[in-house]
Amino acid sequence: MLTSLDWLIIVFMGLAAATLLSVCLMFLLRNKIGKHICFYVVAALTLFVSYIALYIGLSGWFPGQIFFGALTALASVGAIVLNLISKNNEKGQRIARILATAALIVGFINALLI
Repeated sequence: MLTSLDWLIIVFMGLAAATLLSVCLMFLLRNKIGKHICFYVVAALTLFVSYIALYIGLSGWFPGQIFFGALTALASVGAIVLNLISKNNEKGQRIARILATAALIVGFINALLI
């Protein structure tokens, strides 16, 4: 029988694997459609991880976690907007991918490792 801590570790490992796979595929794929799909998966994972950080932090005990959760959510939304604005600009899309990746890494560390 699995305890709640076991389930937490299973979810953490699954989320870490999905994060690593999507970030690697986003930068290694040559297909533009594949890059866009991986970008939106990374953005969705970032929003989910920032939701976890905000949900944990709203108990009032972790104000820094609330700040970093909101910061990663804003960075993810900013990366999505930057990607939509720079449709034909490869440099702008690369900056959006880097911003989404940085937000995901900071949000993952904030929500699940601290």
